[in-house]
Amino acid sequence: MRKIGLYDFCIGITDFAQKEIGEIDLVEFNAEGKIKEAVSWGAVYGINKTFPLISPCECEIIAVNTILNKKPSHINTDPYSYWFLSISADISKGEFLNYEEYIELTQ
Repeated sequence: MRKIGLYDFCIGITDFAQKEIGEIDLVEFNAEGKIKEAVSWGAVYGINKTFPLISPCECEIIAVNTILNKKPSHINTDPYSYWFLSISADISKGEFLNYEEYIELTQ
């Protein structure tokens, strides 16, 4: 998640995750409006793995990146620029993993 406003965030994928998935063939979105924490809102299908997309918090979807419907492999070339969803949520940035915590989690 990347903070883009007072209560707005972009949800995307890390470089580590896109490498684990391999070339991404499809990003499926199956939610709209409000989503509860830990509820699936889609899936990423790649040549190596498929991952469910799970809401990290209770939030409201503001926008879906429809560019990914046409060319999902953009994520493989620049994962930090191609976000999945823009959301609004009442959470603080302090609730995110920091870099060291993320590295420890992925090793």
